[in-house]
Amino acid sequence: MRLKMEKIRYITYIPAGNDTAFVLKRGYTQEQKKKINDAIMKQESNIEQVGFVEIGKEAELEMAGGEFCGNATRSAAYYYLEGKTGELTLKVNGKDYITAGVNQNHEAYCEIPLYKGTEKMCEQKEEGIYQVRMQGMVTIVIEEDKAKPYLQDKETIKEEAKKIIEKYQLMNEEAVGVMFLEKEHAMLKINPIVWVNSIDTLFYETACGSGTTGVGIVQAMKENADQELDIKQPSGEVINIRIEKEGEQIKRAVISGKIKTDGKIKEIEIN
Repeated sequence: MRLKMEKIRYITYIPAGNDTAFVLKRGYTQEQKKKINDAIMKQESNIEQVGFVEIGKEAELEMAGGEFCGNATRSAAYYYLEGKTGELTLKVNGKDYITAGVNQNHEAYCEIPLYKGTEKMCEQKEEGIYQVRMQGMVTIVIEEDKAKPYLQDKETIKEEAKKIIEKYQLMNEEAVGVMFLEKEHAMLKINPIVWVNSIDTLFYETACGSGTTGVGIVQAMKENADQELDIKQPSGEVINIRIEKEGEQIKRAVISGKIKTDGKIKEIEIN
C-alpha cells in the first residue's frame, strides 16, 4: 500500500542525547512506518529512531521497527504526561503494557519488560562477553578489557558489531544491541551499536536505555545482588538503571533520566 501525499507531523524528544522523533499519529502499516522512518531520518540526520504516538487516545507507542526502546518509552511517558509528575501504563508495540512516568526530579522513567521465554535471560558467551535477552531486544555486553581493541577504531566499530551479531546467530531477532564498555573517570560508559531487523538500521547510538539495562542485569547476575548504577552514555549524559533481584531471578528493571524537547511540531511530506 502506497501513501498518498500526506503531511506527517512530528516532534523531537532527546532522552539522554538519543534523538527520537514522535509522529503524532498512529495506525500506519509496517511498510508506511518504514517509509516515514526513512524520510524523517533523511531530513534530520540526528534522529536515531522514530515512534508513533497519538494524544487524546490510550497512551500508546508504536516503534517504526517494532522493537522495544527504553528511551523512546520513557519519552512517550513524558509526552503523554506533558512533562508533569505522574505515572501511567503505556501500551508499547501493541503487546507490552509498561509502567512509566515522570518523577519529582523531572526525570522520565520506565520499567523494562523482562524476557519470559525458555532461553536464559543472561548467559556468558565467552570470557568478558555476555548475552542478555529482553522483550523485543537482545543485548551483547562486552566488558572493558575485551572491548578495548574494538574501541581503538570507532570508524569500524559498527562493522565489527554486525560481525558479532552474525557470530552469535542473532540475525533473526527483532533488534540487537552490542555494548562496548569502557571506564571514564571511574564511571562505566557504554558505546552502543544497535541494529533493528525490520527496517535494517545500524546506529552508533548517542544513548541506549536497553543497553544500559543489559549492563545492569549482567552486574546483578555476576554479583548476585540488586544494582543501582549511573551509566554514562556517548552523549556525555547519564541513564540510571535499577535492578531488583528475587533469589536467582531478575524481578524488576527500571531506567530513568532527563528528557529534553523544544516542543516544536515539524512537518514532512510523504508520497
